[in-house]
Amino acid sequence: MSAAHPSDTDDVAATATSQRLEFVESKRPLVFDEIDFTMNDPEFLAATLAHPLEYAQRVEALVGHTTMGDLMPRRDDVVERFLTTWTDDELGHARALAELMRHLGLEPLDLDTFSPPAHNQWISALGRASQSMHDVTTTIWATSGAMNEHVAMAAYSRIDTMLQERGEIALHETLFRRLRAHESAHKSFYATYATETWARLRPWQRHLTRFAIRRTWAPVGATDPSDKPAFARTVLALSPDTWESELVQPLQAMAERILDLGDDRPLDPFVERAVLDCFDALAA
Repeated sequence: MSAAHPSDTDDVAATATSQRLEFVESKRPLVFDEIDFTMNDPEFLAATLAHPLEYAQRVEALVGHTTMGDLMPRRDDVVERFLTTWTDDELGHARALAELMRHLGLEPLDLDTFSPPAHNQWISALGRASQSMHDVTTTIWATSGAMNEHVAMAAYSRIDTMLQERGEIALHETLFRRLRAHESAHKSFYATYATETWARLRPWQRHLTRFAIRRTWAPVGATDPSDKPAFARTVLALSPDTWESELVQPLQAMAERILDLGDDRPLDPFVERAVLDCFDALAA
């Protein structure tokens, strides 16, 4: 059998991305008025989930208010459509988590206090000036997005399991199973789109993309040193003994799949390093 023509490969990749986008757009939405905040033991939930909920609500609000489209001024219609649905999802998640926190006597962060990171302006300027740099930025965005959606999905999955074990069926049925499903759909789009864009990069662009991800990736919401302890507290609350197998290993494997190392040497354990940085910040 002859090898596929490059244009055929591109068509297959574009079709896969389109299917993932349709899946994101057609998934069942989270409707705030349908959420049942009935709880059997709110005191236990407040004590057990305070750190994960505080972290998750802050991150959902942060990313929802960060105009990610500005990061990619040359973005295509596929990304534009995804960002429209994704932003609505993230802000809806933040609102729901904030309301849950209020029911638990916890204080959510104000959704109106966020502004885009300053470095987004520099990245955007590079993309406007150079199509080649835009392609690198887009691949980094999609790869990091897939990794961070896995972080969110894993956290919500663990919280959902804990709720079911405690008999908190209302929150399981009407909130956390939906959050978990949303993050899974987001992750699938990011990963598919990253694979598509990676395939179009030239060697120097691939080298730069790998370098940037290895050196700059941090868990979402834990980029600044002051925010790293919050992520560490969340990990310790949800998976103190299994974080390597449930978080680090899947993320490292995902990055290596997307970045198609081939015969190159494997990526250094940058995911583990990033998580350990958060633990170190907490200890300090």
